[in-house]
Amino acid sequence: MPSAKTILTRIVFGAIMIAALACVLAVEYYEPWPAMMDIRGLLLAAVIVVLCVMALRELKRIASAAGAGLLGVSAHLGTLLVATQPIWHKCIPLNFVLMMTVGDVWCMIGLIVAGVFLEQMIRHRLDAAVARVAATVLAVAYLGVGTAIVLAIRVDKGVPALILFLAAVKCSDIGAYFTGSAIGRHKLIAWLSPGKSWEGLFGGLAAAAGVSILVVWLFGMRMSLAWAAIFGCVVGAIGQFADLCESLLKRSASIKDSGALVPEFGGVLDVLDSPLLAAPSAYVMLSLLM
Repeated sequence: MPSAKTILTRIVFGAIMIAALACVLAVEYYEPWPAMMDIRGLLLAAVIVVLCVMALRELKRIASAAGAGLLGVSAHLGTLLVATQPIWHKCIPLNFVLMMTVGDVWCMIGLIVAGVFLEQMIRHRLDAAVARVAATVLAVAYLGVGTAIVLAIRVDKGVPALILFLAAVKCSDIGAYFTGSAIGRHKLIAWLSPGKSWEGLFGGLAAAAGVSILVVWLFGMRMSLAWAAIFGCVVGAIGQFADLCESLLKRSASIKDSGALVPEFGGVLDVLDSPLLAAPSAYVMLSLLM
């Protein structure tokens, strides 16, 4: 059972992060820019760029601790190119730089992978080539693709859909933490994440289902409340799995937290891990249900 100080710290800093996110989403929702400017998602994209840079620093630390390392130039360029792709056709200042269709994204990814190999050859030659190339491609796929789909939810489905997704996935985390702390007895996967329990998992899913119903009702979204609950459970479950995926990386490198940016939460990756891998399923379900 966490101490009262630990719980209070998590509540305080959790509230601060929620307030900061709420400000960004409020600007995106009310769109206080001229009607002729279609820059939906630009503010969110700017936030994503900052978070990706910070998360890449943490991934580099994890990779180095695991004996792999990260190719900094190609990791940053590749991740940011992929992460911001959903707004290129929306953002007027970027239109003259690159106009890409969905099919062209595969070509872009191919060029990024080639760039990873090129940086390895120039900077490190044969030294730990497999480990560095693999870790860098993982970074681009993990951070770039995950954040790109989060941004695509905002651009393609709207702010209420993004709020629904984020509320479901993060309330699953919150519900799992507090339920597991209070009544957790049966370990979920002890060798991977000793703090997680089956009770916490089900508490998290209940929280995700409940908040999904609330968001759908508040915004009057075109989704039945029953499907909202199912959406919350699916996204919440995959979010919990995503958290285990990050634990896999950290434990393989003998690291407890990816960073120490937020007290009692860890680093940026410790906060972003669940949305990164839950976003694809959320996008698919939103496309089917709305």
